[in-house]
Amino acid sequence: MNDEKDFSADPGIVDDDIEIEFVDEEKSLTPVAQEPEPPKAEETSTENSVRDEVDQLKAELDHVRDLHLRKLAEFDNFRKRVEREREERQQAAAEDLVKDLLPVLDNFERALEHADNDSGALREGVEMIARQFKETLLRRGVVAVDPLGEAFDPGLHEAVQRVEDSDHPPGTVAFVMLKGYTRGDRLLRPAMVGVAVEPEPRDNGGGELS
Repeated sequence: MNDEKDFSADPGIVDDDIEIEFVDEEKSLTPVAQEPEPPKAEETSTENSVRDEVDQLKAELDHVRDLHLRKLAEFDNFRKRVEREREERQQAAAEDLVKDLLPVLDNFERALEHADNDSGALREGVEMIARQFKETLLRRGVVAVDPLGEAFDPGLHEAVQRVEDSDHPPGTVAFVMLKGYTRGDRLLRPAMVGVAVEPEPRDNGGGELS
């Protein structure tokens, strides 16, 4: 007697097996959505490293640019300072020369003041030299300070005497002993002057009548 069952004789069992296998095949053919893989730690680290390097390069570039601008400003200031010092040296040299020549002009003017009107050609020659001298100084920006009758200015005048003078208001220049000279806003020599003061009241000695 054969114990093996013949499943082929049972059509229901065969159909169930086929159906189950078919369903399983359908399940295996259905596409399954896959979740994205998280970024690898190594890739993230590389990106951060590159970003940090770029930021560092930008910072270094900004630093170099700032240094460059600062050096340009320092050089410009240096150039201006050198130019200013050169002009000051030239101006000082010109002023020293003028100061040395002023006594010569003083002597010409004194000679003209004390010369006789009848000196003739000699006087004319001295006048011409003095005039040319003054014109040359004027072209160089040198201006005479002759403050007769003006208010005393300690920045331009040097008081050598106080004079009781009723013809000039107190505090004004009563006479000029020696002219002063300026060049631009610089004083080459102060004018030496006498300053008027108010005359003191005098006792006429008349006394009172009894």
